[in-house]
Amino acid sequence: MKNILIIGSINIDLVINTDILPKLGETVHGKNFMTSYGGKGANQAIAVAKLYGEADMIGAVGNDEFGKLLKTNLENNAIRTKGVKIADTNSGVAVITVCGGDNHIILDGGANDEVSPAWIDANIDLIKNADIVIFQLEIPMGTIIYAAKKAKEFGCKVLLNPAPAAKLPDELLAYSDIIVPNEHEAAIITGYSDEETALKALWDNGKRTVIITLGNKGCLYNDGLTIKKQSAFPVKAIDSTAAGDSFIGGYCSAIAEGKTMDEAIRFATAVSAITVSRPGAGASIPTREEAEAFLNEQI
Repeated sequence: MKNILIIGSINIDLVINTDILPKLGETVHGKNFMTSYGGKGANQAIAVAKLYGEADMIGAVGNDEFGKLLKTNLENNAIRTKGVKIADTNSGVAVITVCGGDNHIILDGGANDEVSPAWIDANIDLIKNADIVIFQLEIPMGTIIYAAKKAKEFGCKVLLNPAPAAKLPDELLAYSDIIVPNEHEAAIITGYSDEETALKALWDNGKRTVIITLGNKGCLYNDGLTIKKQSAFPVKAIDSTAAGDSFIGGYCSAIAEGKTMDEAIRFATAVSAITVSRPGAGASIPTREEAEAFLNEQI
């Protein structure tokens, strides 16, 4: 069984739903306020654990009540937290407004900003033992580059989810075997708004796997030198907060089990479809059994 390690963010999400977004200086009514567990790193770790059975994580939470809850939640989801430190600051917080199935997020990184190269070194055995290492961009860029370099030195497969969107250093791209942006992130990284052109700019002559997620249009990806499209499964979208994170967890779980590229993409698409049909972040991600049952119902 392959080992999957997630290095990234752990947040508490404060979520409110509204029918209209407020203009500057305006107050509007919201509904269905909820506090949930989030952070792209934690969401992806939970997705891997639910779909694959286990996962390791390197990250940080604060020395506050949220931090205790966040670490316990990871452990309750079969995530090994040896690499999760308690930093002397507040936990990461995301304030999320959900309107019409889309989300608008304000993020305070908090303890996530304390994930340093020194903390990577303190947990280097987790990287040595990993087969796949997953990164996002919600911890310091210098730490991501340092950890990705270490992962490559130890022969790990590196997956980069370049979110939130940012221009990527060439060094980080060079360490990335798999890159999974959405269409907006791909445009920012490459300068191309056309998804196929952006994919070709990232794929490095087929040596790198590129998957561009397209929301309700599915995803575009390369299988070696061939570009393919997977359509989304039709569902009623309620909350897209963890859509990309669940997709990545589903994809990595399938690849770790030896599935073909097409099988892994189809499985990840099913996982993401279920996720957006439910409220919340980590809690909305389905189990392996739910994802397989959903796939069996598709024509």
